Amino acid sequence: MKNNFLRFTILLGVLLPSFVFGAHFAGDRSGYILLQVEKNGEAWYVYPTDNNRYYLGRPNDAFAIMKKLGLGAKHDFIANTETFPSRLSGMILLDVEQNGEAYYIYPGDLRKYYLGRPADAFRIMSQLGQGISNVGLVDIPTGDITHSSVPAPAQGTKVLLSVPFTSQAPFGGWSDLRQEDGCEEASSLMAVRWAKGESIASKDEALKNILGASDYILEKYGEYRDVSPTDTVNWIIKDYFKYPNAAVKEDVSLNDIIAELEKGNLIIAPMNGQLLHNPNYTAPGPPIHMLVIRGYDPARKVFITNDPGTRLGELYEYDANVLYQAIRAYNTGYHKLIEKVEKDIIVVWK
Repeated sequence: MKNNFLRFTILLGVLLPSFVFGAHFAGDRSGYILLQVEKNGEAWYVYPTDNNRYYLGRPNDAFAIMKKLGLGAKHDFIANTETFPSRLSGMILLDVEQNGEAYYIYPGDLRKYYLGRPADAFRIMSQLGQGISNVGLVDIPTGDITHSSVPAPAQGTKVLLSVPFTSQAPFGGWSDLRQEDGCEEASSLMAVRWAKGESIASKDEALKNILGASDYILEKYGEYRDVSPTDTVNWIIKDYFKYPNAAVKEDVSLNDIIAELEKGNLIIAPMNGQLLHNPNYTAPGPPIHMLVIRGYDPARKVFITNDPGTRLGELYEYDANVLYQAIRAYNTGYHKLIEKVEKDIIVVWK
């Protein structure tokens, strides 16, 4: 039965006229169900509130996610509305005056579709889904309802480590792909120089090290573009820069990051840069990014960073919860599909 369904969804995705080939953000896919036709027909829901994609999994999982992301509405409004306002396009409405019945407002016609039981909901989602290639899916940020926001601590002492700064493109050479994709090399350079008590003397020196690290790992390991946290530690920090005191810490909480800073350790964090909403990025921001976290201010609940993705990234502050929600480990390669949000960081110590 499962194989029949997978074949059905793959065929559906192939036949749908609105096949999606690519985007760097959700764009006009917001609110739609997307079917990953180049794999096994996996379904993803692009939640209009944050334009992240949420994996729907099995029928029970899909139903639970729809309920979790649903918006409460009065019974009369749901029952007596035929065409819903565009502000509700793609939303899941929950009838709070009945038994919490769920209705999907399909962006294609702004009409409601009763989701019913889990199997019924899964069927509706599949029928209304749009096929999407892996290339089209990869840059839509991945959401995860299991990593909910928690209040950032408002007590404690401000932590701020003295870390030298460089942009990943020190002279603005963003057309050079080694610099455009050089956030891992630049972050590692900043961290190692801090750990050794050394400065970055000039932009020329920074560029030499960024390009040197990029060329080195390309020749030795075959890749320089997106470099995972584990490979950043092993290839760049330990191998190229010859610095041993670095490790990946998996599945961290916001408080874990603060605790490491309070120990005097430095953090390098992989990011979905589009969720940081940094106005200095070229819109919509990099879906794959890495930056240095050098401090935390409990009074204002902000992390203080060295963000190599902009020349204005030194001491750049991000709301603590915004930054934590943006943390997302990624695979080595080039914009490989990320199917699960993993809150992994790199810890560097002296």
